[in-house]
Amino acid sequence: MTTLHIVLSDLEVTHAIFTKVSLLQKRLSADIVWYLHHHQRFFDRHYFANELATISSNLQANHSDKISQVKTKINKHFPESKITICQDKYWANNVNDNAATQDPRVIIRSTSGLTSADHQYISHNKHTVFILSQQKWLAEGKAIGAIDPFHADDSDNKSDVKVFNFIRQWASVTEKKEPCLLHVIHIPPLAIEYEKKIETLHKEHVYRFAKKVKCPIDLVSFTRGTPEHALLTYINDNNIDVIALGCREHSLFDKWLNGSTISALITHQNTDLVLLNTP
Repeated sequence: MTTLHIVLSDLEVTHAIFTKVSLLQKRLSADIVWYLHHHQRFFDRHYFANELATISSNLQANHSDKISQVKTKINKHFPESKITICQDKYWANNVNDNAATQDPRVIIRSTSGLTSADHQYISHNKHTVFILSQQKWLAEGKAIGAIDPFHADDSDNKSDVKVFNFIRQWASVTEKKEPCLLHVIHIPPLAIEYEKKIETLHKEHVYRFAKKVKCPIDLVSFTRGTPEHALLTYINDNNIDVIALGCREHSLFDKWLNGSTISALITHQNTDLVLLNTP
């Protein structure tokens, strides 16, 4: 049974988020657990326990009221879901304790970037993670899976297989008429004289992968450039709502969150991100 574990780090929730979660619940036939992250680092400062103790009490009371308002909204839209209040500095333990289901999906709601608690969870993530913006979908959840058969540490293409399986579950490949897999061909300036050979090699590997997973080649698309810029351009030009990427557990934080690809995609307000971890 799939369970959606939805973390609201800033306690902000909009109609667009409820709509997305509702569609995710239907597509994945999932149960839902909400996590309201109660801890505010602001209150850890020593003066709130001393000179500003009265102000601290008032602010925390207002914060508790906000939590109550969010709970009321959630119960109105998802009366069958569960709600957990996370009071620890990092919410990862709360989620991991409850994410012992067969197919857990963790959803992090982001407006203007991820919190330190969000980063802490993703860097040690072992589950599928959705990073949702507050923006509504432009095309009812139109999705694309980014693949790269050239991963040096993934010769069996486990990450790409996971991406394809997610896309296949998201929308039946047999019914799709638009590309569902995307590969970025990056040719650095110093290799431009071998452009045709490199492009041919990329396409051969990608088509071989498509054949392996029984994906029609007309559902595979290619774009050129550095991954972060090429993906963003494709997303904008094709009204993509959701992009799925595979990632290796050991490189998730160092290679991606500290790199440019994931950071660029996270800040793209109209596109949601799915990180599919491959141990």
